[in-house]
Amino acid sequence: MYEAEKRTQIKRIPRQERSQERFERVLTTALRLFAAQGYESVSMREIAREAKMPIATVYQYFPMKLAIVREMWKRYTSTITETLAENIRNFRANGKDDLNRLIGNMVDLMAALQAENPAFIEIWSCVTASMELRKLDIEDTLQNARVITETLRQMYPKADANALFDRALVTIETANSTTRLALTLPEPHRARLLLALKATIPLLITPVTTGSDARPGGKNPRPGAARGKAHPKATPKH
Repeated sequence: MYEAEKRTQIKRIPRQERSQERFERVLTTALRLFAAQGYESVSMREIAREAKMPIATVYQYFPMKLAIVREMWKRYTSTITETLAENIRNFRANGKDDLNRLIGNMVDLMAALQAENPAFIEIWSCVTASMELRKLDIEDTLQNARVITETLRQMYPKADANALFDRALVTIETANSTTRLALTLPEPHRARLLLALKATIPLLITPVTTGSDARPGGKNPRPGAARGKAHPKATPKH
């Protein structure tokens, strides 16, 4: 597995300005070709030709096409992870009233980053099809879920930690899949779907108030309220 993962890593990190320019040109060219023709239809030689550089120069940085995908996916997930951590720090400092703003910011960021990348759907397809990249994506998802869970545990101290972690995972996967779907839709449907996602996430991360779950601050609702059950009516006296 280690050798397989190593094959998808960039071979040389550019340090000088000229090398950085070439590195970015390869990425930009590859993404444009992936978006226009599809990942499978594009060769490394075509990328080099369109980027106007020798194929050997491309291979100096990227040992294979999947290494290009890995670099772009790494940039996307790193931005999401770093922004999520920053927003959660602000959320903890400013209080729970900013939860909807935090959710809205993260959904908007995901949608914007995906829309800015013309080949995002192709990139995502490659990630899911590659065992090496799929493993990295899962690790990233689990890490983000842990960050979210720590905040949820402060909000819901009596809730089961495993249940909160599972809700965080469901929330992340729902946001990922929904923003990708929105990317394929025309306006105004895309905007409506993103608004629906923002309204849905608070429902996903709020623990069901049954069993060991609890409301913020550990206050449980009256019995039956969380399950939507009405209290039994008093037996009339004859």
